[in-house]
Amino acid sequence: MIVVDCSGRIADAFSKTPTFWLNTEPPKNIGVNGFAVQPESLPQEERSSWQKIGPTNLTGDLGAKSFATDDWPFLYLRDRLIPDINIRSMILLGVLGIAMVYFFMPKGQGGFQIDGRMFFLGAAFMLLETKAVVQLALLFGSTWLVNSLVFSTALVLILLANLYVLRMPNVRLVWHYAGLTVLLLVGVFVPLETFLNGGMVWRYVIPAGIALGPCFSQG
Repeated sequence: MIVVDCSGRIADAFSKTPTFWLNTEPPKNIGVNGFAVQPESLPQEERSSWQKIGPTNLTGDLGAKSFATDDWPFLYLRDRLIPDINIRSMILLGVLGIAMVYFFMPKGQGGFQIDGRMFFLGAAFMLLETKAVVQLALLFGSTWLVNSLVFSTALVLILLANLYVLRMPNVRLVWHYAGLTVLLLVGVFVPLETFLNGGMVWRYVIPAGIALGPCFSQG
């Protein structure tokens, strides 16, 4: 738990009582002053559920300062790496995906064939979505709210793309690829810091559209 308070009230409280007790069962902390808890006065079976916490000193790296960039936007990671749990998850999902295609694909259709266009468009969609999460995290911070906004925008654009295809089934693909190229170029050359200030439309709608706009052309 990291508690940050600019008013100094928490620091003053710890200076008076250096120990704060927290129950492992969250509901039991409601309405309880953790500084006033005395586990030794409680019944033996209740003492183990109270944990002592207190302030500590954080020692930072004495080397050069590191800032959040698009290749390492998550400051809670110690190094520039992909966590092992992410790698294991990707391998597991990849194996499951291949197995589902193998076991549930209709038989007798000339064997297993890969549609190159759909494969690369799907891979590009995953990269764009990941890129959008990172870019908007640099604007707003890496939170679940930012992730939900990115995924919601992607789903809305995919829905609009499908509705567009249903209404306009004979549109030439060359125009779709042209729009895709333009949107990608805009995303490359427009700096993110342009959208640091402003209202909802300027700070979210426009950068989300730039980052995820290619999803519409891919759909």
